[in-house]
This record gives sequence, structure tokens and C-alpha cells, in this order.
Amino acid sequence: MMTKWLIVTTAVICCVGQGQAQTTWQHTYGGYSTDEGNSVLVNAEGNYLIVGSTGSFGAGGGDVYVLLLDPTGQKIWSTTLGGAGVEQGRQAVQALDGGYVIVGTTNSSGSGGYDGYVVKVDALGNPVWERTFGGADWDFLHSIAHSDDGGYVVAGQTHSAGHGGGDAWVLKLDEAGFMQWERTYGGDEEDFARSIITTMEDGYMIAGGISTAMDQNAWLVNLDSAGEVIWDVQVGGDSLDYANSVIQTADGGYAAVGVTKSFSMFTEALHFKVDESGASVWIEHLLQGAGEEYYDIAELTDGRLVAVGYVDGLGSGGKDIYMLFTNESGDFISGVTNGGDNGAGDEVGQAITVLPNGGCLIVGYTESFGFGVRDVYVVKTDSIGLTESIAVQAHFDPLDVSERASGDEIKVFPNLISSGGLLHFQRPYSAAATAHIMDVRGISITNVAFPPGGRTSIRVPELAPGAYLISIVQQGGSPVVSRFFVVN
Repeated sequence: MMTKWLIVTTAVICCVGQGQAQTTWQHTYGGYSTDEGNSVLVNAEGNYLIVGSTGSFGAGGGDVYVLLLDPTGQKIWSTTLGGAGVEQGRQAVQALDGGYVIVGTTNSSGSGGYDGYVVKVDALGNPVWERTFGGADWDFLHSIAHSDDGGYVVAGQTHSAGHGGGDAWVLKLDEAGFMQWERTYGGDEEDFARSIITTMEDGYMIAGGISTAMDQNAWLVNLDSAGEVIWDVQVGGDSLDYANSVIQTADGGYAAVGVTKSFSMFTEALHFKVDESGASVWIEHLLQGAGEEYYDIAELTDGRLVAVGYVDGLGSGGKDIYMLFTNESGDFISGVTNGGDNGAGDEVGQAITVLPNGGCLIVGYTESFGFGVRDVYVVKTDSIGLTESIAVQAHFDPLDVSERASGDEIKVFPNLISSGGLLHFQRPYSAAATAHIMDVRGISITNVAFPPGGRTSIRVPELAPGAYLISIVQQGGSPVVSRFFVVN
């Protein structure tokens, strides 16, 4: 029997003495458009790899965005991955050679529509190889895990194969990213996988949703090493329910989180556990404020479970990051909202990992802080979800922006400069060209001519803070325009 909780909690902030080093923090990363973080891992050196998506940088309508941070939140490197179309980055694992294998979705290449996208980068973020998977219809990859033979398993949803409108989709890849087998799971309606993990038995568990003509249930499917179904279980009511993430707990069972609309007029968080054979252990659906959903879950070393997502209307404004702490039986211990220093916009936690010191690292997005419409939001907490300060430190990321016109490309960096500073750009022209600096109305401010070559640097004039355009014109060619920003 499901138990409904109505729990209102308030975040409590711990303060430290002025002389003590800050071990918890809240930071944002990104540019002037829409950026978000979707997953996080702690690498072998103890640094934090963030995978997400960006509309601020890259070569097209949206790219995979990858950042490596040190334990203080300072950026070690960042990069974008993708082509001229749209890419989304979802999750990564660290390869045995120190690089990273990242999964997501692309429509820049592949077989048609959207395709599953798998790319490997080295330890410095440089691309090593990339693969696309899918058919003529839309196909998406959401999650990746190691396999016991040194390869990988990836999971998502395919509309190009299977039994129905969409099926849960699992691919087994070797260490070079080549497919060894492919499986689909589901019926005649919309079914999908949002999460995949490797189990203690060297098989796999996927979590997602399975639909009938009348409703949709949260769905766990236990697979052997060849992708054959051992058992599956559905959880939910008479409306929309699905799971976003699953973990295997220390006792061999499986805990999962997601969302349900079966038990209230509002969106509620779904939280449940099954044992190693799929039998139900406990099920909870929780509502605070005007809506709640969990996207990820982790187990702490003392057996507590911590889930992260959002709560609507309970914190400082709009949606706020919400951390739920329960015991191993699913009983409520505490809840913490996090929206920075009274952020009025939305903040959502997409992923969580437990740190070696017992604290947590949360990754998601914020619409209250940072430089853009939406920025990557990373919060490092202590073991009960608190931070020493509610102040949010914003980091502008001066990555290249590639904007295309008439088949040409210009990369301008940094995008954020001081008045009178140097602006660098990479251009593919072989002949002399002229750079026209304009305000956003297109009114010319200055022109700079330069000879043929690759990378060129020019000093911008003394300009008021704000956005400006730079147009590169080669004789006989079409202008190629990009943006930069001047700050105080």
C-alpha cells in the first residue's frame, strides 16, 4: 500500500568562521544562452566531470557541454562536442585509459531524425572517436554504464525498431564504441529507458516507463549479460508514472526514483524499492508545494538514501532544487531546498553523486544566477545537504562560438572581454579580409583589415559594456557574423 507524505521543510544554512576554508559551495558555469548540467562523476583524481548541453557555445543549434572541475569548483577544462545540428549530452563514464565516454543525442549526423550519440574524449577533453546509432526515425540515448569485459552498455529509446511507437533500447558496445548487440523492450505503446546500471551479478538493470493504451507505469527490467530479460516489475497507479534513475543498494535490492500523477492533481515524486528478485519492498509518493519530481538517487555510506530533483513553490521562488534524505526503509529523515541566495527563477537538480568525505555534489541548472537564460548549476553540500553559504559564484566560460553563413565559419574568443582588450578569431579564409565591429543595431564602429592567415588578434576600441557584432568579409564572399560582449 502506498503512503502519501505531505512534508514542508526549510533549508538550514551552516556558517563557518572567517578563517576556515570553505568546503561546500554553489557555482554556475556557462555563457549568455541556455546551458544545463545533466550528470556528474568523480574521476580517478578526485575531480568532477560534468556533462550537459549548451546553446551558448559550439558549432550549431546546441552542443554537448563537458566541464572538468577541481574540488573547489574551479574549471580545469571545458569543451563542446557536436556538429552543425543539435546535440544533447546526458551521461559519461571514465574509460580505463583516463578518458571519458559520453552518451547523448544528435541530429547532425547518423541515419535520420535524431540518433543516439556516443563520443569518447581523452583526459583533456579532446575527441578520440564518435559513433551514431539508430535508424530512419528518432532514437535517443540517455545513460551509459561499464560492462564487465571493458566495454559499455548504453540505454534510451528507439522509434526505429521494436514493437511499438517507442521501445526501451539497449546497446552493448566494445571499448572502441562498436556495437556488439542491440535489444529492444516494450509493447505496442510508448516505452523507454532513462537509466542503466551494471548489477552485482554482472547483468544490467534499466529504469524507465512502460505504457498501455490507458496509462503508463514506472518500469524496472533486470537483464543478464546478453541482454535477455530475467524479470521486470511495474510500479504506479492509473495515470502517468515513470522512473528516472535506479541504483543497486548494498543489500542487493534496487531503489528507484521518478514521478507519478496517479495519486494527486499535482505532480508527485515517486520513490520505491524492490528486492533482488523484483518483489516490492516499499513504495512512497511524496508531494510538497505545488509539484515535485526526482531525477537521481544515491546511497550514502551509512545506508541512507538521498534523492534529488525539484520542488515547486516551497523554496525561494519557482522551482528549487530539493534533496530528500530517507532511511533504508524509505522513511523520511529530512528535506533541503536549494535555490541559492533567494533565486526567483527555477533551479532543478538533475544528478547527484556521493563524495568520498560523505558530502554530495548536485548538478542541474539555474535560471536565477549566472550569465545566461539558464546556466549549469553545481552545488557541493555536506552529508546532510547543507552549504556554508547561500552565495552563488558565477563563472563565465570563454569557449568558442561558431556561427555559420553561406557555408563559412568564424570562431571568436573570448566572448567576454574588457573594453580595449584583444579579440581573437580563427577563420578559414586564404585571402585578405576585413573585420567590421558593429553595435547590435548594425551601425559600424570600426573596421580592421588583416592579411591571409589562420588565427588573428585585434584590439577592440574603448566600448561601453554590452553586446557587439563582428562581421568578417572576404573579397567576393558573404559576411560571416558572430557576437562578443564587453564588460567593465
